[in-house]
Amino acid sequence: MVTTPFTANAFLLQHLKALSLRYQVSLCLNQSLYPLLPEFESSGVRIINVPIERKLSPFSDLKALKSLLLIFKREKFVSVHTFTPKAGLLGMLAAYLCAVPNRLHTFTGQVWVNEYGLKRWFYKNMDRAIVFFSTQVFCDSASQGKFLQEEEIVKKNAITVIGGASISGVNLARFHPQADQKFGIHFSQLDSQDHFNFLFVGRIARDKGIFDLIEAFMGVSQENPQARLWIVGPDEEGLRAQIEYKFPKLNGVLWVGSSTTPEVFMAKADVLVLPSYREGFGTVIIEAAACKTPAIAYRIDGVIDAIEDGHSGVLVNKGDSKALELAMKSMMLNPNRVSQMGEYAYQRVERSFCAKKITNSWLDLYEAIVPAEMA
Repeated sequence: MVTTPFTANAFLLQHLKALSLRYQVSLCLNQSLYPLLPEFESSGVRIINVPIERKLSPFSDLKALKSLLLIFKREKFVSVHTFTPKAGLLGMLAAYLCAVPNRLHTFTGQVWVNEYGLKRWFYKNMDRAIVFFSTQVFCDSASQGKFLQEEEIVKKNAITVIGGASISGVNLARFHPQADQKFGIHFSQLDSQDHFNFLFVGRIARDKGIFDLIEAFMGVSQENPQARLWIVGPDEEGLRAQIEYKFPKLNGVLWVGSSTTPEVFMAKADVLVLPSYREGFGTVIIEAAACKTPAIAYRIDGVIDAIEDGHSGVLVNKGDSKALELAMKSMMLNPNRVSQMGEYAYQRVERSFCAKKITNSWLDLYEAIVPAEMA
C-alpha cells in the first residue's frame, strides 16, 4: 500500500511483478492523484483504489481508514506492506485492527526531520505508532536506519534495509546511457551542444529544495547563459506560479511536468541536482547514475548513501544555496570531471544497486513469511 501511484511507479513495479508470479498481489492507493504506469496493466497485480490523501486531513483520513478496514476484512490478506507516512499509519492501523498476521512497513524518509516543537513531536509519534502496529519495519538506507534508532523511533537493531540498499535499486534495462534513443524522443527544442543541462526529478515541493534550486540556478544562468534547467515532476503544491512570481527574470528553465519516462531526461542531462531537505535514500540519484549522469545534492541522511562524495557526485551542506550554486558552476567549468564522475557512478550502480539483486531479496523476505507452495 502506498498513498499515490507516483511511489508505486518509481519504486515498486518490478518487485510486485516478481511477487505476482508466486502470490496474489494487490496494490492499494489513490488512483486519482497520479497516473499509474501502463505496465501495471499486464503486471498481474490487482489495483484497489483507496481515497487516501497525502496531507493530514481528519475527515478524509477517517474515510480512508474505514475503506481500508472493509478491504482488509474482505480480502483476508496474509501480509500488508506499506510505504510513505500516511499509507503507513492508516495501513498499519487497519491491518492491526483486522489482525493481519504480517504487517510490514518501509520508511522512506521522515516528514518531521525539518520541523520543530509540537509539529515535530506529533509527526515523530505518528512514526512511533506505525512501528507499534507493525510486525517488521524496514528503511531504504543504512543512514536512515541509524537516524531512526538514534531518535528512538525504533529499537536498536530492529530495522533493516531489504537487499542492503534502496527500495528498488535500478532497472538497468530501463535506466541506461542510451535511454533517450530507446524512446525515440527528440530534444531539438531542449538541447544543443552549446547547452549545459541540469536536471531535477521529483515532486515540486518545498521539502525537495525547489526554491533553493531555482535561486542557485539563477546565479548560474546569469554568468552562464548556456545553462539550462529541466524540472521533471508533478507540481503537487502549486509552487510554479509562486516561483515565477518570486523570480520574474528566470531564464533557461523548462517545466516538463509529470513524466513516466524520467530516464529519457536523465540520459540526456549533464548533471542531476537534488537539493532535498529529507530523503529516505534518493533513488533518482542512482537512476541518473545508471545513465552516466552524476549528481549534486544536499548532505543529508539517505542521500549520503546514494552519492559517494567527490566520486559519483558532489554533496554540499543542507540549505546552503550558495554552495549549491558554486557546485553547479564548478561542474559546468569541468566537463571532463563530469564525464569521469558519470562513469564512476555508472560502475557503482552496476556493482551495488542492481534492481534484480534487490527484487531477489524481496522474494526471500516473502518466502520466509509465506512459502510459495502454501500460497
